[in-house]
Amino acid sequence: MRDYLRKDQPLRFAFPIDGDCINCNDGPVADGGILITAQVEAPEGHEVEIESVRAVYSDGCYRASVKITDKETVLTATDRTAGTACSVKVFRLKNPVGGYRLSSDDNIIFLADINDHKDEYNSIFDNPYLAVYKKAHDLYGAKVHLNLFYEFDDQSRSYFSKKREYFNLSMMTDKFKDEFIANSDWLKFSFHATGEFPNKPYRDADRQTVRREGERVLKEIVRFAGKEVLSGCTTVHWGEANVEAAKELRDMGYKAMTGYFVDHPVAPVAYYAPYDLIRYVYNRDFWKDTETDILFGRIDIVVNCKTHEENMQEIRSILDSKTRGGFLSLMIHEQYFYEDYRLYLPDFEQRVLEGCKLAAEAGRVGRWICDVDDIGPLYE
Repeated sequence: MRDYLRKDQPLRFAFPIDGDCINCNDGPVADGGILITAQVEAPEGHEVEIESVRAVYSDGCYRASVKITDKETVLTATDRTAGTACSVKVFRLKNPVGGYRLSSDDNIIFLADINDHKDEYNSIFDNPYLAVYKKAHDLYGAKVHLNLFYEFDDQSRSYFSKKREYFNLSMMTDKFKDEFIANSDWLKFSFHATGEFPNKPYRDADRQTVRREGERVLKEIVRFAGKEVLSGCTTVHWGEANVEAAKELRDMGYKAMTGYFVDHPVAPVAYYAPYDLIRYVYNRDFWKDTETDILFGRIDIVVNCKTHEENMQEIRSILDSKTRGGFLSLMIHEQYFYEDYRLYLPDFEQRVLEGCKLAAEAGRVGRWICDVDDIGPLYE
């Protein structure tokens, strides 16, 4: 496995690491750049330079102030004593600070409802689930990103107490296409998976499977909602994918992906990242893999977990965090909205709206992950 943090090397950057995305919370802005304190690990007593600046040893590493001015910057450290050198590429994103996004995974049921009521609904927001997000947008300027399943099958339906019919995206009416397009400035869709099961479908998937399943979802989204609603960012189901699967998603146009990046043995939701990288990215807003050219965004909190009060307190803490508070990413799952779901949350709407309210009151504005950098639409 690739050594992302280069821990086996005698000379290595501890901060920033390769692919780090630097923002104004990492250091003061001065003369068109961000002044950071770079940190390099090397044996004590050596003569170490970072960008030709003599580094000072303290607390187990060498430190020197360097300025990040360009969109992409290669930093080089040199151990004059050992005659070795190492480099990392770091990024200065376009809008990494001051935004927030609301996303939802596992979406399919609301589309079945709109399709079932196509002769009764005058608007997509007659659907009570979408109406919650419309409130979040109208009240707090939320940008809402929904990751879609292709189908709602028998196994998925077994988790609901009332009878629900099979549905897939090919069955969705295109009656409301113009309205989806009209609201695409704040409501976006992406591919998530074929369905709820199996778990972690792309952890071991080949590129052909990812392409086939992804394009099937995208084809239907374009048909019933227009290409305008497509995002160049996604969160695949369970947030896990091997490197080749992730590369295929990148080739399909997904230049950004989001995950939890939590150090958890069951579900780190971190694609192909090893645990040492997960622990690092957990305390950052963004990280870019310089080999796959994918920007990864940290989902800060899943608000259908824990109690509502605990979630709100955690959001406040994240907003105050120096390393994670630049961009706030909130997430929830669709199924918790429905009364007949076995884990139904009666305060679903409250969790969504109050989370967005905290972000807005803290000065965060609705912003897409793709707005953080120069990431264009899925289909140019």
